[in-house]
Amino acid sequence: MKLKDKIRPLLRRGDTTTIEGREKERTRRIALTALSAAISKVLSTIIPFITIRLTLEYLGVELYGLWNAVTSFFALFTFADLGLGNGLQTQLSRACGQDDIMLQRKIIFNSYAILSIVCILLSSLFIIFNPIIDWVEIMNARSDNAKAYVSAIVLAIILSKLISIPLSLIQRIQLAYQEGYDSDRWQCIASVLSLISIIVICRYDCGKISLIWVSSLIPVVIFVSNSVSYYSRKPIKVFSISLIDKNLMRNLLKTGLHFFLLSILTTFGLAVDTFIVANVSSLSDATPFSILHKIACVISIVVGMLCTPLWSANGEALARGEKGWVHKNTIKMAKITIGFSTICSALLIVCSPFAFKLWLGGDFEFSMICLIGMCVTQIILSGMSPYFMILNAAGIVKKQVVVFTCFTIVSIILKFTLAPTISVNAIPWITNICYIIFICPFIVKWAIRAVK
Repeated sequence: MKLKDKIRPLLRRGDTTTIEGREKERTRRIALTALSAAISKVLSTIIPFITIRLTLEYLGVELYGLWNAVTSFFALFTFADLGLGNGLQTQLSRACGQDDIMLQRKIIFNSYAILSIVCILLSSLFIIFNPIIDWVEIMNARSDNAKAYVSAIVLAIILSKLISIPLSLIQRIQLAYQEGYDSDRWQCIASVLSLISIIVICRYDCGKISLIWVSSLIPVVIFVSNSVSYYSRKPIKVFSISLIDKNLMRNLLKTGLHFFLLSILTTFGLAVDTFIVANVSSLSDATPFSILHKIACVISIVVGMLCTPLWSANGEALARGEKGWVHKNTIKMAKITIGFSTICSALLIVCSPFAFKLWLGGDFEFSMICLIGMCVTQIILSGMSPYFMILNAAGIVKKQVVVFTCFTIVSIILKFTLAPTISVNAIPWITNICYIIFICPFIVKWAIRAVK
């Protein structure tokens, strides 16, 4: 089969007036979103590798480090939407399945209203406390050059983060309507625009602070452009003060906060192992552990791109009562993700001795037991991911918070207790055992029950 024959079905819309047509249309949109997400991810990964040398040479080592330190410091703004983006995606996808246009309008408008209030409150706090915060000391800026730029860099980063809190909802809305490919298209534009702007600023010496401001505001410009383009084509009127619904706001906040807690728990349960190694052993042991962890996590990143489109598709299908499609595609996707992660893990394990030696030199030492444990983690996470998409779509989040609370507390205690006596290489295996005990059986059980 020629390439154009494979691509053509992705461009042809299905007949959504029939069950068979809706099933084909969901599958088409899942495939299209997964493909566009992969392209977007490749661009967003490659372009920083291209621009890092330009920005490092233009800013200098100290300013470049300061820029990244400030960006990392405000990474907590990832949680600033209070999980509302996830809550919106769940409720809006179900409203789509109910063909309830008024409810869709209310969900979108009230979500924007809540996050606009959050943006105003955080901006007010920044305006109040910024004059008395010693950013020079916090960011450890020592030279006169770094001290001169630190306030401007903080302002550039935090302003873009604050504005993006409500504006970034457009991505969740497009995912809820199973149009994630449209959002990915704009992210590709953002990556290319970032590359061009950095080259131009460095080539014509437009100023170091200009480089940081432009790089920070490009996502904001893309969110605005995406929103204007999307809502100008949207047949329904979304923004109207008459759409305010206090009960819906409370419902959105409740669901969002559950997702917010779940995000924090999964972060602590799965992403703090390097910190634990550094504390129970040494920084020298944390370095190879961190490198292995980052490489292994690439597998779950790819699996996430494959499974995320299922979330909204499941929500719409469940709302229509088309549960057979949800069950069939969950089993199918679980087989695909387990097979993919198993093959990738096997290749990583087999090739790692040679690959690490070629990449990092012969002095780099790592534990194969640790690497295998991390690969097993990725296989488990990959197999469970499609089942999480059912629970998220069905709004079953509170139960997830409960089991992840147990998993996170027990696994962290065991890691701090057993790692010093056994080995830090046991940490991923502790994760695997706890995940199988506390997470897997309950998630599968609840997902099956939700479909039935």
